[in-house]
Amino acid sequence: MLLKFTRTTPALVKVMKYAPLFRLFLFSMLAVLWSFSSLALGAMDGLTLAKKMFYREDGRDAYAMVRMLLIDKRGRKELRSLISARKDYGELSKGYLQFTAPASITGTTFLYWENRDRDDDQFLYLPALRRVRRIVSRQKDSRFVNTDYTYEDMQKRRFDKDHHKILRSEKFGKYPCWVLESVPKKRSSSQYGKRISWVVKNIYVPIKIEFYDRRGRLRKISRGYRLRKIQGIWTVMESEMKDLKRRHRTLMKNDKIRYNTGIPDRVFTRRYLERKK
Repeated sequence: MLLKFTRTTPALVKVMKYAPLFRLFLFSMLAVLWSFSSLALGAMDGLTLAKKMFYREDGRDAYAMVRMLLIDKRGRKELRSLISARKDYGELSKGYLQFTAPASITGTTFLYWENRDRDDDQFLYLPALRRVRRIVSRQKDSRFVNTDYTYEDMQKRRFDKDHHKILRSEKFGKYPCWVLESVPKKRSSSQYGKRISWVVKNIYVPIKIEFYDRRGRLRKISRGYRLRKIQGIWTVMESEMKDLKRRHRTLMKNDKIRYNTGIPDRVFTRRYLERKK
């Protein structure tokens, strides 16, 4: 029943008597609700999320057979094939990638060794020159063998090189994601001004990444199109890197991938890279 406030009633007196207590109760409940909502969004802070991405399970080693398709702004296509291998050495890893087709690029091989406190060591073997070229820091923003990836993109960036902030929670396709902003602590440590990643909740796989230049302009977008669990490890089976300025795309598809096969250490050495092809 609605109270009439044209005159003082016993009911109104009772309400007025307990009004301060009611306000205190209301504010307390609002504070509890606010804290719960903050926990829901803030329990996963940016740095924690970045660490979970970095340390997520990806096997002690991995071997893959990959198809790569390059598409330029005129729609012209170039199909490539390659094999890749990676092996962990504690928190760091070493990787090997060799193109097997077409003939114009067959034998071109890329080797990297991750480092904790400095840029990764990267080497490129060019069969036409029959020599190994070391990739130096000033070349890290150069395109990797005419793809839309740079040599920096070929590195697994450590979480402690950036400031991280969760912007929001939203879906990307069918996947519920955290949206994570990562800004370099040192401007000189990256060609990018920031990266925004859509990270699939609970499995911590980045399914989309936007790359911005130092002036805040969106330059590239990376997308994953199919996630599959292989040997208990969530794996992106198809991906795309799109360069918005060049209007060029690089698509990749894993035809075969195996984890924990015991890849020999010699695969990740310069001697193996320089062997006769």
